[in-house]
Amino acid sequence: MMTFFQKTDNRKTLRITAIAILLAVLAVLALLSSGCEKKAAPLKPVKKATKTDAGIHKTWERGPAKCIIDIDKSEITIADRLHFTMTVITDDDYSVTLPAAGEKLSGFGIKDFHTSAPGLTKDGKKKIGRTYVLEPFLSGDYVIPEMTIYFWKTGKEEKNAHKLETEKITIHVRSVLPKKLKDLKIADIRPPGQMPEKISKWIWISAGGAAILLLCGIGFIIYRRRHATVINAELLVPPHERAIAALEELVSKNLVEKGETKAFYQEISDILRRYIENRFGINAPEQTTKEFLAGLNQNDDFPVKFRGLLKDFLTHCDMVKFAAFMPSEKDIQETFDSCKTFIWETRGQDTRGRKQDTAL
Repeated sequence: MMTFFQKTDNRKTLRITAIAILLAVLAVLALLSSGCEKKAAPLKPVKKATKTDAGIHKTWERGPAKCIIDIDKSEITIADRLHFTMTVITDDDYSVTLPAAGEKLSGFGIKDFHTSAPGLTKDGKKKIGRTYVLEPFLSGDYVIPEMTIYFWKTGKEEKNAHKLETEKITIHVRSVLPKKLKDLKIADIRPPGQMPEKISKWIWISAGGAAILLLCGIGFIIYRRRHATVINAELLVPPHERAIAALEELVSKNLVEKGETKAFYQEISDILRRYIENRFGINAPEQTTKEFLAGLNQNDDFPVKFRGLLKDFLTHCDMVKFAAFMPSEKDIQETFDSCKTFIWETRGQDTRGRKQDTAL
């Protein structure tokens, strides 16, 4: 932790830097105003979007039970998230079991989920719901298959429960890239501006003084940083949060859609190795796959149940990186899911020292 005096020095540093930058800006503005006059570009009217996605709303009923599924969008991009809600309404004297939707939604990444407590509707019926926040990994059509809700008269055996089944729902995930790369339009750069022929002596003096002050401010900051204790903010972020953020950044690059499959596997392998190093203290990035797997047997902190999954993951990545193996779309999806599952299941304790919930 920085002391009170270190914080005070940092405030002084910021003030000096701000003054130097302000003087430099004023000098540049004076230089530009003396010889360059530019006409302001006319404001263009803002086009308001009129097309909206009403999402998906479907209802299924059987006897005293009703299932309602609401999805906020029927089509999203690979950078969007989807909100999926299932609500079941029955008579008050019935019990309900919701489907294991987490398994049914395995094509998506489950970013968050919440099951509401049972409540009553205005007409006295029992209501229970479950909401998921989903994110896609690749573009294409995602199918949410049929789900089964079981309901039975309270007090009777569950084995005699009735079934209410939903239907398949298809969600289309678009790429953020245009369909044809030739549709990309890059505006030409502006031509160089004309410098004024005559520049007043005071402008040169002001610009030179501002530059000197700016250099002094930068030099002072560098000096203070070399002699002050700096808290590395990155170390305060849990390893699993850094790894998940890296996976999200990897998805945004669209390497697979660009045909850079080998680069995709190189990055996802590096992400997992860095996570293992930060989480378990194993020097994974500096070892070959064979050396790393051999060292796992000597590390008591590493979960035994994940050693097989990790071996398959790293071996598959090496085949793509070094053996020119071309994976299918299913192989790529399973590789991504395996990496994310391993990180999520081994994330350990949060920043408050409390064991995090690993149930999806």
